[in-house]
Amino acid sequence: MKIFENKFFQVLIFILVIVVIAFFLAVIKDKVTSANQSDVITVTGTGDAYATPDIALIDISVLTQDKDVSKASDENSKKMNDIIAYVKGTGVEDKDIKTINFSISPVYSYDSRTGKRSLDGYQVSQNLEVKIRNLSKVGDIISNSTSLGANDISSLSFIVDNDDAVKEQAKSLAIADARNKAKTLEKELGVKLGKIVNFSEGTYPAPVYNSSYGAGVMDMKSASSITPTIATGQNKITSNVTITYSIR
Repeated sequence: MKIFENKFFQVLIFILVIVVIAFFLAVIKDKVTSANQSDVITVTGTGDAYATPDIALIDISVLTQDKDVSKASDENSKKMNDIIAYVKGTGVEDKDIKTINFSISPVYSYDSRTGKRSLDGYQVSQNLEVKIRNLSKVGDIISNSTSLGANDISSLSFIVDNDDAVKEQAKSLAIADARNKAKTLEKELGVKLGKIVNFSEGTYPAPVYNSSYGAGVMDMKSASSITPTIATGQNKITSNVTITYSIR
């Protein structure tokens, strides 16, 4: 019986020792983790780089309304086909012309007195997205497309076809900005920065947008025949970085 009791107490003491050791290890680990998390400095940096765009994107729309759905569809198709033929004639390739919407929908009018509605006709709409690589032709394409029947031209934007180099420039400027901030903090706080323990970066190209040319369903023959001057300006690409340094 004494032998059993001795073994029992030995096992109990052993378990207690293991529990105590595990507890102290957990406390030490928590303190080390907290120290590691607190002994860091995080800085952010921003860099802006600029590039002249070399591509214009534009939406050309034709919207036709008629009581006869066939007439509305035929008239709309003729106008859009003429526009597409013209755009191709300016040197725009097939791969840069894409229909992004085509719809036929009924048009109703409502009688407020009776609460009834009546069918007035049908509306046919087709939207074309055109990528223009020769920027000198943008104004002519806008002007001549309206003459051929386009009654809404919108979403004109300018982009840089290959902006990798500009993105890298923006990132380099952002990193330099963050490093300068880190050096300033190092002096002001009286600490020594160690190695980088974390880094993140985001780059945001911003296309330049211009307002719409045209106003819904209207006779664009009445619009000005003067070719608009389209200024491309420059695109800004912004990079934001976050760098975390350990403190030595």
